[in-house]
Amino acid sequence: MNSTASFQSIVPNKDLGNQAQFQARFSEYLEKQHPIVRGLHYVLQGLALFCVVLACICFVAAIYYTCLWAVTGSFTSLGKATNLPIAWVNYGLSMSLLVFPWGLDAMLMRVFPAVIFPAAWYRSRKPIQFNTGIGSFFAGLGIMCSGAPGAVHFIGLASQALQKLF
Repeated sequence: MNSTASFQSIVPNKDLGNQAQFQARFSEYLEKQHPIVRGLHYVLQGLALFCVVLACICFVAAIYYTCLWAVTGSFTSLGKATNLPIAWVNYGLSMSLLVFPWGLDAMLMRVFPAVIFPAAWYRSRKPIQFNTGIGSFFAGLGIMCSGAPGAVHFIGLASQALQKLF
């Protein structure tokens, strides 16, 4: 693996779209990786999907508590009677948690942006470039650090839930 940043060459192909070209180049890069790294990449993709579902659940809960707050007529108070502020904080931190596996995957694979990022899903008119090397490791570190508050918050929520169960 090369420790310096190198840009992947873009071979224009009229038969494939830009997204398909990106997927093909990334698949070629992924095949060169160690099987453990590939396995961890797939685990992080699953974790990212779980985080998307968690963010959707938190958004629905926040909307529910907002409607409940509006229907009960408690516009003047956000005290103990409502879970509205907690629901919106949970939603915001779930969005922060969403980027945690993205950054961890970029650090692990040393490629930025990886297939796990929304840039890979976006249908662009321009070719999607990705770079490899130590620069993408630090890009992933920065992204992972931005997701750390959500990860810490949801670890605390999970431990509280487990304590209530047992």
